[in-house]
Amino acid sequence: MREAWRFLGALLLGLLLVGGSLGVGFFLLLQGEEALGRELLRVAREKLPLLLFLAFLFASVLAALLHPLFLGYLAATRALGQEAEVLLANPGHRLRLRGPFELQALAGLINRLAAEKEALEKEVAARVAEAKALLEGERRRLSALIGHLPQGVVLANPKGQVLLYNAQARRLLGEGLGAGKSLFALLDRGLLVHALALPEERFLAQGPKGPLRLQAVPLEGEGGFLVLLEEAKEAEGAEEASLHRLKDKLSGLKALVEALEGEVPPGLAPLVATAKAAAQELAGLVQGLEAQPQVAEVLAQDLLPLLAEALEREAGLSPGWSLGENAHGWAVRADTYALARGLAATLAAEEEVFLQGEREGSLFRLTLVLPHPAPEPHPLLQQAVARAGGNLWREGARLYLLLPALKAPRLPAPEGPPPRAEVFDLSLLQVPEDLEEAPLEGLLYTAFDLETTGLDPEKDAIIALGAVHLLGRRVLRQEVFEALLDPGRPIAPAATEVHGLTWEMLQGKPRLEEVLPAFRAFVEDTVLLAHNGAFDMAFLRRAGLDQPPLVDTLLLSHLLFPDLKDHRLEHLAERFGVPVLGRHTALGDALMTAEVFARMVPLLKERGYATLGAVLRACARLPLARLRY
Repeated sequence: MREAWRFLGALLLGLLLVGGSLGVGFFLLLQGEEALGRELLRVAREKLPLLLFLAFLFASVLAALLHPLFLGYLAATRALGQEAEVLLANPGHRLRLRGPFELQALAGLINRLAAEKEALEKEVAARVAEAKALLEGERRRLSALIGHLPQGVVLANPKGQVLLYNAQARRLLGEGLGAGKSLFALLDRGLLVHALALPEERFLAQGPKGPLRLQAVPLEGEGGFLVLLEEAKEAEGAEEASLHRLKDKLSGLKALVEALEGEVPPGLAPLVATAKAAAQELAGLVQGLEAQPQVAEVLAQDLLPLLAEALEREAGLSPGWSLGENAHGWAVRADTYALARGLAATLAAEEEVFLQGEREGSLFRLTLVLPHPAPEPHPLLQQAVARAGGNLWREGARLYLLLPALKAPRLPAPEGPPPRAEVFDLSLLQVPEDLEEAPLEGLLYTAFDLETTGLDPEKDAIIALGAVHLLGRRVLRQEVFEALLDPGRPIAPAATEVHGLTWEMLQGKPRLEEVLPAFRAFVEDTVLLAHNGAFDMAFLRRAGLDQPPLVDTLLLSHLLFPDLKDHRLEHLAERFGVPVLGRHTALGDALMTAEVFARMVPLLKERGYATLGAVLRACARLPLARLRY
């Protein structure tokens, strides 16, 4: 429409120029010729319809002459600009020489500049690759080392977003683990924060797939932290139940021996003594089989600030604390996280508390001073104290805890500065709280695609799921999801012609409801990305999965290239230099969509769409966005 108005403006200007020139010519011709002027005016009045027709004919001929020239230049120039933008994402793309001669010459010049730019980029890439050769070797050795460790290893930034992990960590934490995703969604945030304060200790945690032992190590100066994971057995099991039964039988045996000790004849006294010694020896063996409580040895001067910080985080209290001089240098034995949780649960309704720590022989006494009678200890606190082998009681406004303690050995002072954590080219994500204000290159996406039995979301079923993570413009090909599904009914031949899947090939595969939880964990905390995503989302919503927002490369193609005739995924892939592999397979199309979007990002930023919100708002204004399935 804008081009039509510009054309009408140009036509009007041409008519004004021609009419003005004729008017000036007649004015000069009739100077001093009044009779001639009156005669011409009389003829003009008599021939007015003919003159108007000639003027209309002249305007039509002028419009016919200007239309191809004017609009041809506009369309060719606009197409040239859109084609030239592709060079930002694909330097190997070349402009087609078409349109007027001048624009063909300009396109040839742009192609020459693009060729020179491509050559320079290749030279720079070669230099960079050469400079990074040693570093890449170190990174490969590091990856091999981490990959073969028996423990799960996860590196996260201060926000808990995962930067690096190995296969063992993925096995322990499941499909919800991925680069850029939150570790706090898989493990207890409070436990991780507590474990970071005691980097030498291991803690029992509940993971998505069962109990784990974890150790959290902060990276000084880098702001992130490292988590080491191991599989842990359940605290109560068949072995512990058998141990309880053995202890019961042993107690009965000891009672029987004590009862017989004073009543047997003198001749049987040695036999009773032997039985008593055997019972005592058996008691020692049983005690050795008992599981040791999960406790740590924490310096008293570290324990009180640790508990104060936990109470502030868990219960909203800001307690003061003091430590007796005789307790400095002594190590307290306790499960510090269980102790902190128990104290927080006990003091949940309190507004004020003071912590006092003192040593009493080989015990550490922790006193909680309150402004009113002390509350009943929470079962969590009672369990934590019992597991440490301690005791607790109340007296008025005070709650006392007695915990085992021992003199901490004096360690030699370390020589030189502490070791510094290595940095392996890991970019920390900086995502604002408002997701729509996040830059496109700072988000974690899940590019996905479905294959179905047909085109009707109400009647047809999903038979294949494929997805891959995309961090900014980097496709994480090691983080993929792929599943074939049994639809439970035959597939129409027309659908099989598209994706090549038949019901015979899918029989015995899992059903959608079996796979959906794993797929839901894979896409959680990410922005969904698809080509013609309205169709795919119609099927997922019917299955119970709806996770906005959705970025659609089909809409982005219409936004970037409004004059493009073919917006199919394979055509966009060819346009951006992406290999067309695995077309009409769920994972193949998901990978192709991810690569196409990665190359669209620079063009979107060039147009001013630098944030997710800007892209979504621009796509929502397109007529195609109103399409519903």
